[in-house]
Formats: sequence, C-alpha cells, structure tokens
Amino acid sequence: MGSNSPIYRLQLSDLTIETLSQLRKEDEGVIVAFSTHQNGVGELRALLHKLRMEEIELPIVIEWTYDENDLDMLRVKAAADFGPLLLDGFGDGINIINHGSISDTEIQSCALSILQAARLRFSKTDYISCPGCGRTLFDLQSTIAQIKQATIGQPGLKIGIMGCIVNGPGEMADADYGYVGSGRGRIDLYKKNSCIEKNIPQEEAVERLIKLIKENGDWQE
Repeated sequence: MGSNSPIYRLQLSDLTIETLSQLRKEDEGVIVAFSTHQNGVGELRALLHKLRMEEIELPIVIEWTYDENDLDMLRVKAAADFGPLLLDGFGDGINIINHGSISDTEIQSCALSILQAARLRFSKTDYISCPGCGRTLFDLQSTIAQIKQATIGQPGLKIGIMGCIVNGPGEMADADYGYVGSGRGRIDLYKKNSCIEKNIPQEEAVERLIKLIKENGDWQE
C-alpha cells in the first residue's frame, strides 16, 4: 500500500448504499472504523459485520479515542473495547488515540500488548502463568518478575511459569518452554510437553532455563 493510499474514516451511519458501492470498487486504501456511540463496541460490531457481509476487502483499522492520564486505566479500557472485536476476527489493526498525558511510547506498547493478547501480532515475550495456590512451593510473583527480566527481549517466545507439577504441564500446554515447581525449592524445565530437566535447585533454574532456550536455537541475541 502506497503512502498516498486513501483512508476512509467510517462509522455505522456512513454505510450508505452509495458508500458501500464505492468501497467495493476500491482495491487500495484502508478503512478506519470508529464509533462515538454510548455502546461503541455494539455499533462497531454492526459496522464491521456489514462490511464483511458486503465483501469489502480493504484492510480495516479499528480506532478508539480516550482522555486518560493513568496508563493502567487506559490499558483496562482499551482492552475491553478492542478485545471483543479482535477475538471475533474483526479488524486488521488498531489505533489508540489518547488526549491525556500518557506518552506515545506507552500508548504504542499498550496497543502491541492488546494485539498480542488477541494472538494477532507477537512483538514481545509471551508469559503464561497459573494464579498460584497452596501447592505452589516458591514465590510465584518474584519468580515471574525474575524470568521476565531475563527473557523480555525474546519476541514471539512463549514461556509457562507454573507453581506445581499437578496442573502446571496441562495449563501451559501451548508454551514453548516451561518452568514448573516440582517440590520445595525444586524446578522442572520443559520444552513443549516434554520434561527436559528435573529437580533443579530453584536458585539455578532461571539460568538453566535460558541455557535450555539457547541450546535449542530459540534465543535471539
């Protein structure tokens, strides 16, 4: 798509017979779908469904506008707005506009996180973790933080971090690598569904996990 490709900004009320007829003829450009309705998700769903039924083939970017100064609040609202549509297969991209004091870098990171959560674009390491329970024999939160710090620069890699051997392997079934508590202060390391190393002392486990990833050629320098 060229830099001068047309952009069609549309809300549901714009989808007249004439507009749809014109869009069907276009083979270049992008549609930006937005809503100012109180039920924005519902209106956007109707708009996107209509475009799909009319066999409009132009790429579609879903856009939401916010006025937030708190990054966590923006994350919650944006995830709730974009998530239902993306998970139902609507849209080829997203655009977050915010009139508050949040930086462009943080907004971009928020957008990439939403796309990754919807399994549309993997731009960072993906972590799968259990919530922890009485069977968890190590500090799950601090371990997750330690593993994230050590592996955060590995886009597209899925790492499962599970508190115990009872449900851990099943809950992280689609992870590339797994870190699973096997006993007090002991860790098992997995590659996919296969246990590669057993009963590793916890203080060595993160380093051994990184070594395992590197030995299998999945580490990006």
